[in-house]
Amino acid sequence: MTRIDASDAGPEAATPTPAEASRVAKAAFIGTTIEWYDFYIYASTATLVFGTQFFPAMSPVAATLASFATIAVAFIARPIGGLIFAHYGDRIGRKTTLIASLMLMGISTMLVGVLPTYATAGALAPALLVLLRFMQGAAVGGEWGGAILMATEFAPPGKRARLSSWAQQGVTAGLALSTAVLLTVTLLVPKETYVEWVWRLPFLSSAVLIVVGLVMRLRLDESPVFQAGKKAVKKTGDTAGTRLPIATLLRESRRAVVLATLAYVTVSATFYVAFVFLLSHATGPLKISQAAALTAVLLSAGAYSIGLRLSAGVADKHGRRTALLMGFGGILVVVFPSIALIETGSPVLFTVGLALLTFPVGCAYAPIGVYFAELFPTATRYSGITIANQGGSLLGAAVAPFIAIALYSAVGMYAVGAYVVLVTVISAAAVWALGETRHLNLER
Repeated sequence: MTRIDASDAGPEAATPTPAEASRVAKAAFIGTTIEWYDFYIYASTATLVFGTQFFPAMSPVAATLASFATIAVAFIARPIGGLIFAHYGDRIGRKTTLIASLMLMGISTMLVGVLPTYATAGALAPALLVLLRFMQGAAVGGEWGGAILMATEFAPPGKRARLSSWAQQGVTAGLALSTAVLLTVTLLVPKETYVEWVWRLPFLSSAVLIVVGLVMRLRLDESPVFQAGKKAVKKTGDTAGTRLPIATLLRESRRAVVLATLAYVTVSATFYVAFVFLLSHATGPLKISQAAALTAVLLSAGAYSIGLRLSAGVADKHGRRTALLMGFGGILVVVFPSIALIETGSPVLFTVGLALLTFPVGCAYAPIGVYFAELFPTATRYSGITIANQGGSLLGAAVAPFIAIALYSAVGMYAVGAYVVLVTVISAAAVWALGETRHLNLER
């Protein structure tokens, strides 16, 4: 990557007011919360229900793996959708792509809520389930980059990490909201009734949330940094680098793309080990009740959010790389003590162990968005952060539950901890190689 000094700016973008920057950050938070609620409501329901509803002919272990496989389909779709949305996000604007991604997510989620099961439609049912999960993945692939950029490009330099981190906060809020809905249903509805049809209601309720998110996003202006970049292109007439942003990105910023991808692996892998694999592990081998396991996830999402908010402040004050390395170091310190608490099988200690593990993951997640945004110039920024995010998710989150199951089955839970240590060391090395970005000007 070629280092760009803070003085190397393009045409000056209009300076948003603090109220505008705050409004955009709130809209990024709400919209991202809705999209990730939809995304996680599927993952949680797949873990708890889809094995019996869509793969009844398989053994319990095989059905669970098949359900995890439908979750993983989204990680194939995410880079595809991400590249499509990023292409147009770099060419026509962040706002339009964010509206499109929200609509695609809402439609696919609501359709899951009315999908026939294997008992009604046979093999067609899991095939349609995979298709809708693919649509969800494509939508969320475009969502993250657009939400991060809107919040970052509206923020003043000294508050970029704190304001952009609200888009990431939406990821955790979506998890917490989906978990709270499932927990409420679990406590109020008999398990047989939930498995039979009540599982559909959280998917159908997404319709209301989507309307709220669309209203908020339609009221936003386009990113001032993006608008300034477009004006510069028109003024100079040099459009060669904007016709295919990804080609320009890979020609000029390959090193940054590769290292940023590796930097993201730990956050995505550890998140899915904690909130997908360990949820299944709790209700399976540990025989913790579904309600207790969901409560643990809900409280751990709170710990994750606290870590995220604290780390965002550190990133603005002391630098992005410092905050990231602190988060990675925290993961290395707590991973094995967390596993020791989890493996006791006690619901209380399981909750403590899960929260202890997720807190530093939240610390590492907070600066990622602004860090990636500052790595790339305006014309390829959406493509750059999307490739890093989706590539890191493919190498981390997409395979993490499968790797965790295989390691646990073959060796034991401490082997899962060793896997977390390995990916964390890789990500920390990538961040160290990338260096600090706080001094870089977005308007370039």
